Amino acid sequence: MSWLNVKHAMALSPWIRVPLMWPEPGLEDVEEAQTPEAWARYFAKGCWEDFTLEKPEPGEVDLLTNILLMYALRAPSAFPDFEVFLHLPNPRELPLPAYVDLVEIEEGEDRRTALRELTHADADYAVEAPIVEDFDSPHLGSGLRVLRYYQAEDSNEVHVGLRYAWRYEKGTEAADVLIILADPDAGRILRALDDVDEFARTIRISPDEEVDAWHPS
Repeated sequence: MSWLNVKHAMALSPWIRVPLMWPEPGLEDVEEAQTPEAWARYFAKGCWEDFTLEKPEPGEVDLLTNILLMYALRAPSAFPDFEVFLHLPNPRELPLPAYVDLVEIEEGEDRRTALRELTHADADYAVEAPIVEDFDSPHLGSGLRVLRYYQAEDSNEVHVGLRYAWRYEKGTEAADVLIILADPDAGRILRALDDVDEFARTIRISPDEEVDAWHPS
């Protein structure tokens, strides 16, 4: 059996992984993995320490702590059971969540059709034709990247959606890999695109025997 390996993405600079359980399994002795409050405080301090352009003004570490806490509590519910990462290159920006998971393949559904459906490549609700591009991963092979503009259901706001998808097949194992991002600010998505591409290329499927043995690439 194999598992969705996001551990290499955890080593990328502007990305923060949000635990899905508290305390995080296997990290019972790590202080910042015990509660969302401790996690938010730890990463808020770390983000400001790593930000070399400016030092925080009074109250800015507390503000970022509260923002990260909100995402820790709310972001996982948007796509339950998906791995959640926050893109945060600047501690004064709002984080951009990215969601990653395996999707079960429907019987008889061919690869290309499945990837177009997962990425909403043919979405009839988009305000203009989605931008559909082939996207290669060193670990997952050829997939799709789709950028689309759409109107939010509860407002007249135009949001931007970005999705990546691949089909993983090895022996008797098969699943589709999906990454989801969305934001009302098109500029936020576009500015992050290079980082998101790098993030996407770290995702891989690993055999069970490697679950406790890994080294960032």
